[in-house]
Amino acid sequence: MDAEEWTGFALVQPTRKREWELRQGDRLVAELQLPSMRRGGKASVGERELEIRVTGVLRVEHLVVDIQSGETVARVRRNTLERPGLEDSTWKSLGRGKGRGFVGADGEPWLRAKVSSGFFRRTGQVEVAPEHDVGLPALLAAYLLIRKAEEDESAAVTTVVVT
Repeated sequence: MDAEEWTGFALVQPTRKREWELRQGDRLVAELQLPSMRRGGKASVGERELEIRVTGVLRVEHLVVDIQSGETVARVRRNTLERPGLEDSTWKSLGRGKGRGFVGADGEPWLRAKVSSGFFRRTGQVEVAPEHDVGLPALLAAYLLIRKAEEDESAAVTTVVVT
């Protein structure tokens, strides 16, 4: 697929707070707030308020729940994105320097995402293929990338301290 066909979003962290925005140009698509000392978070996509709940230690499961209705709108279990009424997708690396993404049963990515870390801020980009829901999957990809970057940094610091 050509890059022009994909819907692009910028992941921005406007302040040093643990809050991010997904923007398409000047339009705010989603917001994400993550606590610093525990897993999970709160988010909004459009007018919909969501909570990200994390369970498990070895087999981590991420649930995205609509706060108002209590409905589970998405689940990532063992790197598989499950959404009611839609085909499951796998969250995986797309190759060196290409970021991570959701890949369908055909083996083709339909969402690509990258994050870059600065000293105090994390930013990135998310792209979604045509004819796919954009808000919730883009938000979930941003969440997974931010948490992965934090885990990698924590592991690097532990390695330096131990050696």
